[in-house]
Amino acid sequence: MSTNQTASYQLHLWAPGDDFLREEFNENFEALDDAARVVYGVYIGDGTNGRAILLGFAPKAVLVERASGVRDQYVQAGGLAMPGQHSLGGSVTVTNQGFSVDISNNIDNNLFFYLAIW
Repeated sequence: MSTNQTASYQLHLWAPGDDFLREEFNENFEALDDAARVVYGVYIGDGTNGRAILLGFAPKAVLVERASGVRDQYVQAGGLAMPGQHSLGGSVTVTNQGFSVDISNNIDNNLFFYLAIW
């Protein structure tokens, strides 16, 4: 049986002389599996408004940025969105299966990067 646990995830830590229990290993793996995960990717804009980017889960946060890094003074593109909190200007919205972007984040033939945490 483990003597100690980690501070952040309460994972089992064994001291010399501790017995190993399969259940403790399984608990560690389950805790790691439940920890925050990061998914990243790219998409090419198709010019539609309200485009859905499907990830298969509801993210806790999504960051979208135009690959060129170019910002237009009249159009708010990219930004950070969380459930119930759109990015500035409402251009990125978290959904139950990923996120959606308005036209400023889906400019035809432009490359966009995203980072999603769940």
